[in-house]
Amino acid sequence: MPTAFQKELVTLSHRLADLCALVAIALEEATRSVLESDDTLGGRVREQVAAAAALGAACEDQACALPALHAPREAEVKAVVAAVHTAADLTRMGGLAREVADARGPVPSAARPALARLGVQAVAAARALGEMLAGAAERELREWVDGREWPRGTGAAVDLALLAGIHVRFAAAAVGIARRAAGFAPVGA
Repeated sequence: MPTAFQKELVTLSHRLADLCALVAIALEEATRSVLESDDTLGGRVREQVAAAAALGAACEDQACALPALHAPREAEVKAVVAAVHTAADLTRMGGLAREVADARGPVPSAARPALARLGVQAVAAARALGEMLAGAAERELREWVDGREWPRGTGAAVDLALLAGIHVRFAAAAVGIARRAAGFAPVGA
């Protein structure tokens, strides 16, 4: 049975997933505002970023309060630290979306398709991160395996749960590689 700390950590994870969705929408609309030279849409992005900053601060506050309210083990403290870093990173992502919306001057027509693709890729990465934070697919698999209609037995259930965990670790590794590759991958390659 999950402890109160674990339940609060799950709630925090869902709030971080909401924050991730908010910054993904902000970047999507910021990219559109630049491509279409739409200042009204840019203004809406600034409002979304302000909301993201407030939610990010609330997530950081919630994470920092967890150890004070509970007696977490070492792994749980690490999860809290990771949550604080995640909230800060997502808030910075919102700031980046604002910078896109604040960009001045029209984008040259020859560069628009590439910028649009970059926007789509960045938004897709943020949405995938949001799903990972929410644990939606993994939770769905676990609920299916834990359900009464699971006909395959315990061994198959364990195998499926392990596969789900491997996919989550794979996605986390891809994010880590992308983070490191940004420092050395050639631009325009």
